[in-house]
Amino acid sequence: MNNESIFKSSFSTYIKLFIKEKHSLGYKYESESRRLQHFDCYCFTHGNLNKLTQQCIENYLISDSNRSAGTKQNIIGVLRQFAFFLIRNGQDASVYPLEMIPKKEKLYRPYIFTHDEIKKLISEAEHIRANNRFPTRHQTLPLIYRTLYCCGVRISEVLNLTIDRVDFSSGILLLSGTKDYRDRVIPLSDEMLERYSDYYSRTHATSSGDTYFFRSDYDKPYSTQAIANNFKQMLWKCGISYGGRKKGPHLHSLRHTFSVHCLQKAMAEGRDLKEFLPILSAYLGHKSLQGTQKYLHLTAELYPDILSKLDEYCGDIIPKAGDFLE
Repeated sequence: MNNESIFKSSFSTYIKLFIKEKHSLGYKYESESRRLQHFDCYCFTHGNLNKLTQQCIENYLISDSNRSAGTKQNIIGVLRQFAFFLIRNGQDASVYPLEMIPKKEKLYRPYIFTHDEIKKLISEAEHIRANNRFPTRHQTLPLIYRTLYCCGVRISEVLNLTIDRVDFSSGILLLSGTKDYRDRVIPLSDEMLERYSDYYSRTHATSSGDTYFFRSDYDKPYSTQAIANNFKQMLWKCGISYGGRKKGPHLHSLRHTFSVHCLQKAMAEGRDLKEFLPILSAYLGHKSLQGTQKYLHLTAELYPDILSKLDEYCGDIIPKAGDFLE
């Protein structure tokens, strides 16, 4: 990370010193540095704020309505440490009160689709009809749903994808600005690459590189809510019960399902999970193995026949059973 060019706000000098101190103490401080970079950019573009106050932090937290309570906790944790650093260096700063930190949402058990349910959903998506009001929707939505399951990506990552981030020659998607601000490379299977190429030739004949790849019929990026609403209709048509906002299934359930199905396949093939798990974790963009390990119990519960393999290959890294929220 080139600190000299990344940080631009009034806090830039102290942020660089703060990160340098963390590195000197042996911390990698990578994701935390990215959070500080994002906060620095926010301050620079919102009047170049010059004092770290509670109100400043609260305004930053609500600037992205999609942040979960867990994400807000992580942000506050970093900014509290930065505030202590500023105070130690003679600067006026407010330490965000512990009692004001948002509580995490009630944990839930992710819905994992069966292979048969996935086939039904994909088939239903492929049968979305064209109409005069939405002339390209029947081409766009099926590929979005396929991408969510076949690539295990987040819906925000799909909708933010631009044409210049699809490398047709190498068959990869280049994801940038994702959760925790980490970039990722997602390889496409031959079948998915063919579908992407066909979709591009049908819908982007005159588009520029910065055009959203999945563009709505209003010439704007699709909204998450529009994709989610159509997904609920598909669930109903496929006879899959929707348990409500807190229970799902949701769009994110396709990502959970991808992860569990990948683990199922790896274990069925006899792969060494201690080697496979870090690969899957990096592919999913998880900050640590902890986020990926939680899928192991779900896999074991759904496929009891491979539970013995779990114990044999990675019994020492299986976390305790329980619900989780990614």
